[in-house]
Amino acid sequence: MKKFFITLNCLGCAVWLAACDPPPPEGMVRVPGGNFLMGTDEFDEQGHALALGLDKPWYADESPQRRLHLPDFYIDIYEVTNQQYYIFTQATDHKPPRSWHGPKYPDGWERLPVTEVTFFDATAYAEWAGKRLPSEQEWEKAARGPNDLLYPWGNTFDFAKANLSRTPIPKKDQGLQPVGSFPQGVSPYGVEDMIGNAWEWVWDYYQPYPKNIWPPKNYLGKRVVVRGMSYLGVGHFPKKEYTQVMALKARVSYRQKMQPIRHAIDVGFRCAQDKPSLYQRLFGEEESE
Repeated sequence: MKKFFITLNCLGCAVWLAACDPPPPEGMVRVPGGNFLMGTDEFDEQGHALALGLDKPWYADESPQRRLHLPDFYIDIYEVTNQQYYIFTQATDHKPPRSWHGPKYPDGWERLPVTEVTFFDATAYAEWAGKRLPSEQEWEKAARGPNDLLYPWGNTFDFAKANLSRTPIPKKDQGLQPVGSFPQGVSPYGVEDMIGNAWEWVWDYYQPYPKNIWPPKNYLGKRVVVRGMSYLGVGHFPKKEYTQVMALKARVSYRQKMQPIRHAIDVGFRCAQDKPSLYQRLFGEEESE
């Protein structure tokens, strides 16, 4: 009898431990809760970006840097693929991306990230999948890792770590690549392709950070943030300048804005999900107030 109760107690402990730290949903990783640094305190003192004809000074909308706390959450390892999005369109009769030229993606595109989707397309998919779009904060934390990196792979820019164009005009064979093609660029939390391949919609409107000093007029209009850079180049600059521009735009804190109704050949998304509370994990429902 004593052995029976010891065994029962051990089983109870195992169930409790499993409920406390369940495995992530399939295709996702857990980003542990805690503090991280978001944004930067750097300043484009020389006016480099504007001198190049870019639309904003470097770092202007990324400051001031602040320490934030986020709870545990899950995020997709990869960007949502054409194959995944196709299943969604078939299940819901949602309109497919224009680039498919029909109800299904072209042969060989199944592992490419889906693009030419609007913010509303992305949120519709996420809701159907039982997920949501990540917030700006979640996206940046998942890319930075616990040591507040400049890039998911470290603090030094490297074209080889992501699907990025090395020249102002991408070569004919330069385009979207199957998700997971650059494992050397994985973030410390195990998230891949956060830089390069496709820009990614996040949940937030393009708004100034608290105590940001860039003139408020620059934030007018309903624009949504996209993160992560894409495979396309960034314009015609001399080689040295081009590499520097790419390095600055590929930083995990870099922000880009876009109208939520627009779609582009290099903009896709990935999903996130809240980690259920202990009560939900034990009893399968929200705790009553």
